[in-house]
Amino acid sequence: MLKGIITLLVFQYLGESLVKLFSLLIPGPVIGMIFLLIFLMIKKSSFSSLNTAVFIHLKYLPLIFIPTAMGIITQFDIIEKEIWAILISLIIGTILALAFSAKMMDYLTIRQEEKS
Repeated sequence: MLKGIITLLVFQYLGESLVKLFSLLIPGPVIGMIFLLIFLMIKKSSFSSLNTAVFIHLKYLPLIFIPTAMGIITQFDIIEKEIWAILISLIIGTILALAFSAKMMDYLTIRQEEKS
């Protein structure tokens, strides 16, 4: 499990370093996840300690949303002023995410069927 946690931290560090180096607007952990995805695609599989580390972290994922909910409550006046921008961005973002996910599933399904 330690190897899995170190792997996650290394990729997060790489992402953070790239963001600091090039002054990117994308958060470092997101870049790190993209690097991890590329690593796993090249490796073509995961390893058990990484799987264990990820599943342990996923168990506590709901705790991340508590500070977000508190932020929404404390910033209600700002949210009220910007509600239309928030709603439009949420709707467009959801549609784009669904379209991308559907295309990715089509691609992966076709690729899996070609292997069989």
